[in-house]
Amino acid sequence: MDQTAIYRIPYGLYYLGTTANGKSNICVVNTVSQVTDEPKRVSVTVLKTNFTCELMLQSGTFSVSILDADSTLADIAHFGQQSGRNVDKLAEKAISFDVLGNPVYKENCAAVMSVRVTQTVDLGTHVMFIGELADASVESDKTPMTYAAYRAKKAGVKVEAEQAAPATYQCKICHYVYDGEIPFEELPDDYVCPVCKKPKSFFVKM
Repeated sequence: MDQTAIYRIPYGLYYLGTTANGKSNICVVNTVSQVTDEPKRVSVTVLKTNFTCELMLQSGTFSVSILDADSTLADIAHFGQQSGRNVDKLAEKAISFDVLGNPVYKENCAAVMSVRVTQTVDLGTHVMFIGELADASVESDKTPMTYAAYRAKKAGVKVEAEQAAPATYQCKICHYVYDGEIPFEELPDDYVCPVCKKPKSFFVKM
């Protein structure tokens, strides 16, 4: 069986926001899907160790901003590559709040949804949140960004800056993409994924 076949499933890229007990946070995810039409329900799967997941379990609501093709690598890195436990990711950004009190970042955003959670599913390393739309708006007519387009955009930056793009490796558990300065092959054997803490052997070449 070629397990890399699963990486051919198309994904989008989204900012996921929530607020609980006076704390707000936004992270980046690629697992938002519509699950039913009547009523309008969507799902999102979030790593359990993610600060946003912790807050969502308390709040029972969340916002989703669908990134468009002009979204910047800097913004994606800001919300996706640092933890809200250590950094106030909302402090220096133009953040608004939806009808449920969740933070929303609308820069380079195609659409926004506000969701009330109706069900959670424990998936071991992740939690799936399923909920009904409480509100939604279209913010632009630009093409939504896919996860594949995001990876290509990152590779393009590297090619331009370094004249050679190194091989990209992705954690097959949480889909974290390693993009450090040290080539992945040269990392020590005790290297672990910074998100889900799986060892180096859990990464696959993309």
